[in-house]
Amino acid sequence: MTEQGIRKMINGICIISMLAGLFGMLFCFPFLWSGLLEDLVGAGFPFVGGSILFGTGLIGLTIFNKQEKK
Repeated sequence: MTEQGIRKMINGICIISMLAGLFGMLFCFPFLWSGLLEDLVGAGFPFVGGSILFGTGLIGLTIFNKQEKK
């Protein structure tokens, strides 16, 4: 693989990770407004997991595409 192909693949993986995290957070968000403790716990852990996925994808995308000064 060329450097350009590897760059596109890593960018795609980061974006897929961000989309998966966003989907997880949006899917669990309505359950966080429930009055039942079981719903809060059941939706809280996936919401935190989704935010971790989104954050690491964003950080990976940012670090990988950083331009170095010459």
